[in-house]
Amino acid sequence: MALSNTGNSYISVETSTPYMVIVRKELRPTFRFILDKFKEKNGQFPIVGRLIIERRKVELSTNIMVKKTEWDLINGQLKNKLKNHEAHKKLIKMESEILQIIEHREAKGLPITSKIIKKIYQKKIDKDSAEGATYTILQYFDTYISIIEKSTADYTEETVQHHRTTKSHLIEFHKSINLTDSPIHIIDTAFLQKFYDFLRTWQNPKLKRAMNGNSANKYMSKLRSVLHKAKAEKLISANPFEDFKLKRYKPKSLNLIDQEIIQIIDKNLQNESLDRVRDYLIMSIFMGGMRFSDLSQLKLKNIFEEDGHYFVYLDGQEKTENSVHTPLLPPAVYILKKYAKEQTEEGYILPRLSHSKLNLYLKTLGDICGINKSMTHKIARHSFATTICGRNGMPRHITSAWIGHVQEDTPTNTYAQLTKEESFKYLKMLWELYSKEQFLPKVINR
Repeated sequence: MALSNTGNSYISVETSTPYMVIVRKELRPTFRFILDKFKEKNGQFPIVGRLIIERRKVELSTNIMVKKTEWDLINGQLKNKLKNHEAHKKLIKMESEILQIIEHREAKGLPITSKIIKKIYQKKIDKDSAEGATYTILQYFDTYISIIEKSTADYTEETVQHHRTTKSHLIEFHKSINLTDSPIHIIDTAFLQKFYDFLRTWQNPKLKRAMNGNSANKYMSKLRSVLHKAKAEKLISANPFEDFKLKRYKPKSLNLIDQEIIQIIDKNLQNESLDRVRDYLIMSIFMGGMRFSDLSQLKLKNIFEEDGHYFVYLDGQEKTENSVHTPLLPPAVYILKKYAKEQTEEGYILPRLSHSKLNLYLKTLGDICGINKSMTHKIARHSFATTICGRNGMPRHITSAWIGHVQEDTPTNTYAQLTKEESFKYLKMLWELYSKEQFLPKVINR
């Protein structure tokens, strides 16, 4: 009995280098039943199934014994199928199951070898097992993360953490579809769409809700960067993101007003973690709305004093690479001094915190202070631009300069260059406004 197929070619994956995957069409598999003439028992011989793929064969036991006279050696089948009806049905079923396994793995783009098919038939591995793939997406994610962890000049710890989180979301996604991993070369636009839909609907156990569109886009972009590298290393012929466009969501520009900032500063917190999270938020609000990625990396060498005021200077922001030269308003100066005794040998001005933990605690802080707004660290940047600068009459070009925005090359911006005199004029105005007692943290020394 020979295994017939539908005319489709089968796929196998071979390794030519540690990073290279070659996907190519192979010879059609053959499956037939033979009589094992070397294992005679009481005048009967076992029938075994022989599967050959790429000239490599395996044999599978059928647990059927027959006499030599009952077996057609030329055609590989029972002579009298009516007499051995149950055995004949069992052989047909076995052949059908082998064919279905092969066709299933072909449709999924999974590696097909005779040993893998045998393991699946014997239920030693799942039919969707990634065994045989040179690289699976989760395995390759580990490789990618290990590289960027060492590239400290190009990647911040926050960026590395975002990639780790993306991998954890991919793990949860695979669990949701009853898989442990996926071969990297089969990831297509359908896979991307399913993963994106998962991100938008999966209920995070900690947050008790699904993520918004912008958060989903952030993790999708990390997957895109990993697949981009995979393409460069020729693991895949094309990045599926080339045909998959992320939907843009306009972020809500929520900001804290003065009264809400006062509520946060004035609240007596009985928790050190919440206290530190508050300090991150307040320092960012009163230091140019600095992003968490930059604030968490800020060191003493970035702070300098000029004409009685403190300033922070960054040669390039983590997100935009634009330089920042912005003043510290009184609440930020107080927090800077508050942690003077705790600043590490590396010179970080604030205790180390992860972005995810910070945002989680900010939500708790908002609840404690009775603020019904989406509390993430991003609110600090909007609060500086809108509340601290906009509502106090600051010119836009000064706000843009302090916040580190790119100025478009227009005639207006060309002639609106920020001078030291103008900068100090508005700095003194804001200093007077926010040096009032209600804006200052209650404890300076720890």
